[in-house]
Amino acid sequence: MINIQDKLFKDIEAVRQISIVPTMLEVICQTTGMGFAAVARVTHDRWLACRVRDEVQFGLEEGGELKIETTICNEIRDSHQPIVIDHVDEDPVFKNHHTPKFYGLQSYISFPIILKDGTFFGTLCAIDSKPAKLNNSKVINIFTMFAELLSFHLQSFELLERSYTANVELQNKNKILTNANFDLDNFVYVASHDLKSPISNIEGLLAVLSDAIAQESLDRNEINEIVGLMKSSLKRFAVTIKDLTTVVETEKNCKGVKSEAINFFEIVEDVKQDINSLIEESNAEIKVICEDKPLLSFSKKNLKSVINNLLTNAIKYRSPERPLEVLVKLGKVNGKTNLTITDNGVGIPADKQNEVFTMFKRFHDHVEGSGIGLYIVKRIIDNMKGQIQVNSTLNKGTTFTIIL
Repeated sequence: MINIQDKLFKDIEAVRQISIVPTMLEVICQTTGMGFAAVARVTHDRWLACRVRDEVQFGLEEGGELKIETTICNEIRDSHQPIVIDHVDEDPVFKNHHTPKFYGLQSYISFPIILKDGTFFGTLCAIDSKPAKLNNSKVINIFTMFAELLSFHLQSFELLERSYTANVELQNKNKILTNANFDLDNFVYVASHDLKSPISNIEGLLAVLSDAIAQESLDRNEINEIVGLMKSSLKRFAVTIKDLTTVVETEKNCKGVKSEAINFFEIVEDVKQDINSLIEESNAEIKVICEDKPLLSFSKKNLKSVINNLLTNAIKYRSPERPLEVLVKLGKVNGKTNLTITDNGVGIPADKQNEVFTMFKRFHDHVEGSGIGLYIVKRIIDNMKGQIQVNSTLNKGTTFTIIL
């Protein structure tokens, strides 16, 4: 019997959903006097029974399979022409054919089921161990009509399936577009907000500087202080521009990116080399465990970015009360690849954890940062159709889990 995972299972199900098929097979048996009739799915290497009427205990059930080379349907698939045999022993073409001999047949009729685009689906056929009067207009017209009806219904199901698939794809694209528009709106809002602040500061400082210069006696200390503040605002302005550029580049790099087989250990070692100064400065102990094969299907550049951001985050937000320990672990959970990065740092407040992946969102002011690292990680994982989760306890540590 055919397995539900079989690629031809949906074809058998399509025939089963045509409610008129059992009546067709009954009419065929009654009209021809033959004891077995069936609708078969026939490919270049398989013969599968989709629907069966068996009054002679031929022994073939729905979903059952015959070896293609033992059937005449094998020849009908190539010719697209029906074959009608009233009496095998008296037929000059088929009296020595291997199929009637193999199955003990004396009568046989089979019509091809051809879809509108010319695709050969299978056959509508009947067999019996006794001769039968088949080669007449009444029987041939019935088989012709039934084969055309089957073709029409199968095409209708295919069109419905295509329509459903297209609708699902359209809904998914609309969802992606909606999310993209939301992200764009959020990006524009955040960008305008973060750029406005340093610009406003510079405008205010310019006004103060103008007033200071207008004084009869210049206070150089005051001017130097104002210039220093202006430089600070310009620096923040430049950092914001750089961060926004990074976000745009990440979005661009995620589109159409191809996965490749990469060694997990090698990627982690590469990242550790890149941030070696941070690791040495913090005396961080980074342990790597791989419970499964170390090969991952991922974009090398993007995976490095993910691990770099998460390890850098762990180092930045370490606790001053204990040595930093970071565990990077790769394994399988419920058949899916899980990558976890766990630290014993300062942790994230429970009421803030659902905001950690928001652009420019920061919860600690004691270290430098722009708040785009985790946003970038989330965008990369989303584009890989994966998930990222955070679980943190304040003053104990944080675990980021990536599910692919």
